[in-house]
Amino acid sequence: MKFIFNLFLFFFITQTAWSSNLSEIPPKTLSQAYLSALKRAESIEIQKELLLQAQEGENQAQGALYPSINGIWTQLRQPNPSSATASAFYPSTQTLMKITASQPIFRGFREYATLRKTKLLTQAQTFSLINSAKQLFFDVSTAYYNVLNLKQDLSNYEHQLTLNHQRLRELEGFIKIGRAKLTDLLTFKANIASIEAQIEGTKGQYEIAKDTLTFLTGWDRQAPLEDLETPLLTPSAIETYLAKLQQRADIQLALAQLKANEELSPIAWGSHLPSADLLGNYYFNRPGVLSNIQWDLQLAISFPIFQGGVIQSQVRQARSIARQYELILSQTHRNAEQEIRTLYHLLVADNQQLIKLGELVESAKKNYDTQLRYYRNGLVTNLEVLQSMTTYEDAQRMRDHQKFTIKLDTVKLQAATGERTELLNPSQNN
Repeated sequence: MKFIFNLFLFFFITQTAWSSNLSEIPPKTLSQAYLSALKRAESIEIQKELLLQAQEGENQAQGALYPSINGIWTQLRQPNPSSATASAFYPSTQTLMKITASQPIFRGFREYATLRKTKLLTQAQTFSLINSAKQLFFDVSTAYYNVLNLKQDLSNYEHQLTLNHQRLRELEGFIKIGRAKLTDLLTFKANIASIEAQIEGTKGQYEIAKDTLTFLTGWDRQAPLEDLETPLLTPSAIETYLAKLQQRADIQLALAQLKANEELSPIAWGSHLPSADLLGNYYFNRPGVLSNIQWDLQLAISFPIFQGGVIQSQVRQARSIARQYELILSQTHRNAEQEIRTLYHLLVADNQQLIKLGELVESAKKNYDTQLRYYRNGLVTNLEVLQSMTTYEDAQRMRDHQKFTIKLDTVKLQAATGERTELLNPSQNN
């Protein structure tokens, strides 16, 4: 008996401490949810690594313009030549130690086109990172408002269940005095069972929604949420949002990729031109009769004469790739415009629907109060009261759901038009 008491006391203290720690967790906002997700999203980290690779590619293209210096040491052993003259030129033991420097002078301007291309690819990867951050924001905001919406659904179902229990007790009193039939009581009991089933189903969805948000943010499943977003109930004209189209990361990404691939043409065409290099050697140790010569310089010029049509084919291929990215830019622009239009019209329609749902809740509430009063006076049936109650509760639930839908529409439209400041530089926010 003492063991059971101690076990109960342990669980009580543990539960109390856990509840106390949970109450100390400050409520979490949508922006905090996004920033937390940003720190743990592999997709963002992958984009950061790709950005680093692009930056290093730019450094490599820049370094190709500078001279390269190498130290060389070789030792050769061979049989003694048969003649004394040959021995002077080709001794049996040859040790060579030198420093070689090579400076590219001219590459048909290909090196500068390559440098411009790598810089543009770095810009493109920066916009790709921002674009991935926008998609992450969409996922987080959907999960965030799904949790809040299902939590509100549970609250509405609990309120509906309370009203039904109150109505059930009233009916039990009416049955005792002969003012209600047993079927009325059974109807309400069936309705209560139906609501309880809906509550259990919603609880399961609520737990799944919390799991999804926890997966994205790494938060405790029971962390409280505080929605501070302001719904956009009266959006501006659609032209205001379409004017921000060029600021979108996906369009900037497609534009940078187009400009980068346009550099493929001068890179390929530059192979038609000669190339020139300056080579220099300084010898610390040189075998044979040249041992007294410590340095030399060499200017090497190469003239392309015939390459089997490969260079011209590369030029045509480069132009085709540039046209491909022109089409990608056009497609991206149209898709972005369609996304903004869709989100805008969805927000406008949802706002209008919220107004109508508010009117529905008000009318349904008046109807339910009237039906309840009439029933107590014997003017309507119990079924009519139940129907009016169900209509009122369903209307309340739809209205509350619509409020969260409008907030989700708002933040998505803001993200799509570049108005969310936390999306502008995800590499620093992380």
